[in-house]
Amino acid sequence: MADFLETGLKKLAELQKRYTRLFAVFIILFTIVLGIGIKDVTISSDIRKLMPTELPIYRINDRVSDKFGEGDTVVIAVQIDESADSKNAVRDIRDPRVIQSLIFLDNALQDEKSVTGIISPAVFFRGKKEYSAQEITDTLLSAPQASDFFSRDYRTTFMSVTADIGSGEDNVKIFTRFIQEQIDYTPKPPGIKFSITGEPVLRMTVLDLLKKDAALILVVASAFILLLLFITQRSYTQGLLIFIPLSLGLIWTVGTLGWLGIPLSITTVGLGSVILGLGVEYGVFVVSRYKEERAKRASQLDSIRTAVHGIGTAIIGSGLTTMVGFGALTFSTLPLIQNLGQTLALGIGYSLLAALLANPVLILLEEDYDYWSTQKKLEKLRARDAAHALMGR
Repeated sequence: MADFLETGLKKLAELQKRYTRLFAVFIILFTIVLGIGIKDVTISSDIRKLMPTELPIYRINDRVSDKFGEGDTVVIAVQIDESADSKNAVRDIRDPRVIQSLIFLDNALQDEKSVTGIISPAVFFRGKKEYSAQEITDTLLSAPQASDFFSRDYRTTFMSVTADIGSGEDNVKIFTRFIQEQIDYTPKPPGIKFSITGEPVLRMTVLDLLKKDAALILVVASAFILLLLFITQRSYTQGLLIFIPLSLGLIWTVGTLGWLGIPLSITTVGLGSVILGLGVEYGVFVVSRYKEERAKRASQLDSIRTAVHGIGTAIIGSGLTTMVGFGALTFSTLPLIQNLGQTLALGIGYSLLAALLANPVLILLEEDYDYWSTQKKLEKLRARDAAHALMGR
């Protein structure tokens, strides 16, 4: 097996030297194909999908939900607006004008088909469209349970709206927008403010934060890794020779997730920076080994063969053990841990592949370009010297 691997790596190096541009075209096309999948990558906000739903406790919960029904609950918090300075501003949340607003909003939401239940102080006033201030006051005084809807300082009340929203991001946004439109349409006295919260809204807020944080963390990690490569390699070109294949490995990973329909989750949304941090060493080893051989005045072929074969066997062993370590998480009971292990194993695998395929090709292309550029400069210098010689005659 070891002999087969060594022979294969040497043959790969020879092919990369002979067909450098063909390899470059293949890498570009491979990146484009997998990169198309990035547009289909989603972030799952449904925590339930990350839980072990096959366990008896979850099955019992599902049976209870099927029997008695279950839905997503959006909470509308109604609070005193401390910044209101109007003389008619509400100072007690039990103000009849506040209850009238809740009655109006309750009636509007009752007409929505997806709404399965509403709980608020308005439950004591269903049946008529309007109530006088005195009727509202008398009803609340005669119903001791009404106090459960108000905070102890009588500055906050709430309306709980249960609906079959679903876990889809678009569904939650549509329903939240519907609630906000009904709130905007509801007549409100001065001095109060309506706010939307609840598990679906919090879930979407966390999802939005995850998206922003994932992008920010990836940019920061990329910037610091690239800066450190410039410093440690003491060359902008050599730093880019390491970083570009590393970036390709990340693109391949995320693109594959999109093609396979595997969503990112709370545990995998930050995998970009992890893959960059773990996979950068493979490119460092390949580029450094090649430069060492070239410094000894070895030929391109011998140098690339030494780098791919000598370093390749080492990083393949290192990469495979890392992949196995992450892959072992697949045996976890929790799907969120399984997804983390599988995704990181895939990312390390692609980082290793990029180091063995893309790094040598980029090194050869960079040297060929440098040689071509140097020859062009020499030709210009010779032409200039020749022109000066002719003018001197």
